[in-house]
Amino acid sequence: MKAEMPDNRSAGKVFEEWAGDHRAPGMEKGHWPVVRQAFEPIPEMTGNYLEIGVGNGYSLHHMAANQFRSGQCYGIDLAPGMVELTEERLRNLKNVTVEQADFMEWLPPPGVLFSLIFSMEVFYYFSDIQKGIEKAYSLLAPGGMLMVMVDYFLENDATLDWPRQLGAPMQLWSQRDYREGMRKAGFEQVEQRLYTNPGENGASTETTLCTIGLKP
Repeated sequence: MKAEMPDNRSAGKVFEEWAGDHRAPGMEKGHWPVVRQAFEPIPEMTGNYLEIGVGNGYSLHHMAANQFRSGQCYGIDLAPGMVELTEERLRNLKNVTVEQADFMEWLPPPGVLFSLIFSMEVFYYFSDIQKGIEKAYSLLAPGGMLMVMVDYFLENDATLDWPRQLGAPMQLWSQRDYREGMRKAGFEQVEQRLYTNPGENGASTETTLCTIGLKP
């Protein structure tokens, strides 16, 4: 984390800086152990996959090469630099489309609905998390799944100072808020899991909340 910034910056500006100063690999190293755990139960699918906030493309690459290798994958990110990193990483995969876009304004191609929408460390950057969940709900096919993973949540004391450290606005929700937000949007079978990154020496270094909901 950086030292305190004097003025708030947009999330897109933060991640554009990280793409430019080579911090994207560090994001992957920090997040992939818990994302991998969350992805393990997901079966192979033939529908469409959407990732909100692709970073350097590590999890989008996994899905396009594994669970959705027979489907079509879409990725969006606010930061042009992250989109460039992802496109370079996925250049040999033919079933992926990556765009620079704000999720709240983005629309998929006509007629495209998603079997799975995934995000890691994104939803708390939305000015209105509930509207983000409802937008995701509207883009899912019947039976589709939304998977929201965040480290910044009320019960995770280690992350509560992030907005000050990054100089970026973040919306703080509790575990219950994420559960109830999913249910309010219309999701059923809402469940939550807590994952930890074991770290290089086996000691837990991060706690990640994963909230999952299914569209009826």
